[in-house]
Amino acid sequence: MKTQINFVQRQICPTVLTVEEAMNRQKKLLIIDVQNPKYVTSIIPRAQRLNEAISLKDIPKTQAVLVTCLSGERSFRVAQQLIQRGYCDVYVLKGGVMAWRRAGYMTQLIKLPA
Repeated sequence: MKTQINFVQRQICPTVLTVEEAMNRQKKLLIIDVQNPKYVTSIIPRAQRLNEAISLKDIPKTQAVLVTCLSGERSFRVAQQLIQRGYCDVYVLKGGVMAWRRAGYMTQLIKLPA
């Protein structure tokens, strides 16, 4: 029984990438930002805002996807939902955009709606 539970957990848990791992893989990944639209001020370059620039129906289920948010919590939940919907190559950025900035990498500023 324990083996079955571990197998199920692995199936619905996204792979967590450090900032360095994400940098090394970013050209192969579709980066999706899922920050709360009321509070988002910056995103990782090349990231697309879910439901603004891209929707799930536009993403092939075989596409490698990196889900990001401000701290990593929201992205983990969204990544789990993607896996449950059949996406097979899903990653989360450990620490989110805050960790990306702390590592000294550039972010793209986003204009908040008025």
